[in-house]
Amino acid sequence: MHVAIYARHSTDKQETSTQDQIRRCREYCSVKGYHVADVFFDEGISGSHLANRPGIGALLVAALDGKFEGVIAEDLSRISRDQADTANFFKKMVFLGVPVETVSDGLNNELHIDLKSTMNALYLKDLSDKTHRGVVAAVLRGGVPGGQLYGYDLVHALDEFGEPIRGKRKVNEEQAIIIREIFEYYAEGRKLKHICDDLNRQGIDSPKGGKWAPSSLVGSFVRQTGMLRQTLYNGFVTFNKLQYRKHPENGKRLSIVRPEKEWITVPIPELAILKEETFLKVQKALDERSSMHMQRKLIPAVMTDEERRDKSIRRSREWRPNQAVGNKRANAVFGGKLYCGEHDQKITATYAKHYSCPVKGCANRNLHYDEVIKLVLDAIANLDEAKIVEHFEGDELRNIRAHHTQEIARLTAQLEDLRAGMNKVIDALGPDARSNEIRVFFDDKAEQIQRTKLDLAHHKRALADNASPRKLDAIVQHHQKLIAKLAVWSRDSEAVIPMRQIIKRLTLTSSPDDLGKPTCHADFDFLAIIAKSQTT
Repeated sequence: MHVAIYARHSTDKQETSTQDQIRRCREYCSVKGYHVADVFFDEGISGSHLANRPGIGALLVAALDGKFEGVIAEDLSRISRDQADTANFFKKMVFLGVPVETVSDGLNNELHIDLKSTMNALYLKDLSDKTHRGVVAAVLRGGVPGGQLYGYDLVHALDEFGEPIRGKRKVNEEQAIIIREIFEYYAEGRKLKHICDDLNRQGIDSPKGGKWAPSSLVGSFVRQTGMLRQTLYNGFVTFNKLQYRKHPENGKRLSIVRPEKEWITVPIPELAILKEETFLKVQKALDERSSMHMQRKLIPAVMTDEERRDKSIRRSREWRPNQAVGNKRANAVFGGKLYCGEHDQKITATYAKHYSCPVKGCANRNLHYDEVIKLVLDAIANLDEAKIVEHFEGDELRNIRAHHTQEIARLTAQLEDLRAGMNKVIDALGPDARSNEIRVFFDDKAEQIQRTKLDLAHHKRALADNASPRKLDAIVQHHQKLIAKLAVWSRDSEAVIPMRQIIKRLTLTSSPDDLGKPTCHADFDFLAIIAKSQTT
């Protein structure tokens, strides 16, 4: 009888390799009087699934072509350790009339398939449990699971029994300095992109050797990954975050986040790089910034049509100043923003370097560019700390801040009441809280809590936007730098574009001032002034 031999091993650490298995199968065939028609094998591939195994795939194709009359393997676990895959393979061979024999058990029938595949599946489960226990034991002995971690070097050390401690590390002082700088910058409120740009300009390699990117710092909010969330920098190793499951269709290994209560945290104070207050401050900032991303995903589910419309209008209003940015030649700083104080009409260009109000007979007609730009620069140069304070401390913004403060207090109390009410129901019902009516009740309460949290975040953000700014001297200094550039060249794009974004309106009046000259008044977008000063 012509037969095919199949062999497989997962790693080089196993006792028998594929060549050992093939030699043993040839000896078995020699005793049985079988002729070996072909040999198929898979090197270093797990037996948990048949997918993506070229050797077993080629064997199935050859079986369909009738190139052999039987299959020989050292043990049924070499075919697969998955119960479903083993049964499926056996069914295909039975359909083709090809018997399956193993050196350990001889000719296999349905009873062998059921018992052996069950034992092989239990072996995989036991192996997984032993691996997990080994990781826990290594951590308790001072090791850190995982591969190379930025800020640390691997150390070869032995425990009291002379066994190697896997994952033993020590602090890399050069990288520790960079880690401290990153955390301090983020705690100060700097953007991830700006931090990465600074590191790249300094020629500092990222953990993977390339350029720094925001994703390497902040990681995933759901999986709690990224350098800024690495608890080892605070002297605690956190593991058991993920569990791995095999996809039933393609056999791929997928990682699933475990509930946070199942995570394991072990203190290793000698590996701490940061001060605890710095680490906690960064974690708070990460939660606050990440909540904005979560809100963008969750808000549409609870927003009304009117709220969606208001949001669209507000977004258009916020984006409008940025429309001045482009690759085109810079306009005049007052272009499209200059109005006649007498007729409330826009003053536009009529011919070369001349501007006019559209109303005939108006005094604001046939104005030369040099005359207009001088009045405009005088108007926008009047911005000082007193004007900014006057704007933010005015009655209108005070009332707005008071409203948001009251709403924050009310929503905070409402959120606590909702949570307390749900906890009371859970405590009262205990294990009986499983009926459909109870589930509907909890779903409704959960939606109310989510809506309250979104409203609370909205009022907190609005309160922060309308709060009096800090570092007024830096804001005014930034503004004066733009004025100085425009005084040198009034069409300097580096000054014209940002200046146009902070000017709401310029009003030109023909009535002379005390010196007998026309006047110009500037209305500023104070929020835009502060935003631009913080991003440059």
